[in-house]
Amino acid sequence: PLSFLVVGCQRCGTTWLDAALRDHPQVYLPVQKQTYFFDRHLDRGLDWYLSQFDGVQSAHTAVGEIATGYCLVDVAPKVAEAFPDITVLMVVRHPIDRLYSNYQVRKLEQGWGTLEEALEASPDLLARSAYADQLDVLRAHWPADRVHVLFQEDLDRDDRAYYQTVCRLLGVDESIESTQFGRVTNSAMFPRLRRTAQRLGLRPLLGVLSRSPIGDAVRRRKKASGKRGYDAMAPETRARLVEHFRPLNDRLAAATGRDLSHWNH
Repeated sequence: PLSFLVVGCQRCGTTWLDAALRDHPQVYLPVQKQTYFFDRHLDRGLDWYLSQFDGVQSAHTAVGEIATGYCLVDVAPKVAEAFPDITVLMVVRHPIDRLYSNYQVRKLEQGWGTLEEALEASPDLLARSAYADQLDVLRAHWPADRVHVLFQEDLDRDDRAYYQTVCRLLGVDESIESTQFGRVTNSAMFPRLRRTAQRLGLRPLLGVLSRSPIGDAVRRRKKASGKRGYDAMAPETRARLVEHFRPLNDRLAAATGRDLSHWNH
């Protein structure tokens, strides 16, 4: 029954998109944002995966999942083998900003120390920002006109226009309103509070607070101020990452026709 997948990327606004699409009466998503089937749970079998869509009704003309690991180069071929005819969306952002946000939200559970230690311990941090490599694999397994790259900066600039673009790509009514307009969802803006809550076993309570009007107000103020809840990256580390991602960014720019020169610093 699937007609689309949002295949990535982590820390690129997919939680906002998931919440926004759940407001649309023509879109069906599984109860959970991510089933992690193709990247973690293939042993459960395709029938199990398809059972996650048992609630689909005739009004649902776009049926799919938002799964941030399905863009990875070793996962995408498995997805394509099962669903060769779907529409594929991949959301990207400045690769270093994505990487640093990913590091911040994962470092406690992974036991990472500094960013530099994390980069040494987990090549996944770099790989998940290698969008050009991912796009090459996606376009090798799906027709180019079925693979679409979206940019988080467009969401940040005008969430309504961004949502309407996604609706057009999914073939659903783009005039439907969303409760998510003007909201910031799942932004990694208070990692110190998150770390404290995890140490004290209060993560569920933090989740409730985050989803409340209070959490939304805090995120809005943080976003408006431009400040983050974590320290700046070491300049020498950022400089090395800029050089690492430069050729990847240039390839992505060529593949999408998008000016990404601002990513190269």
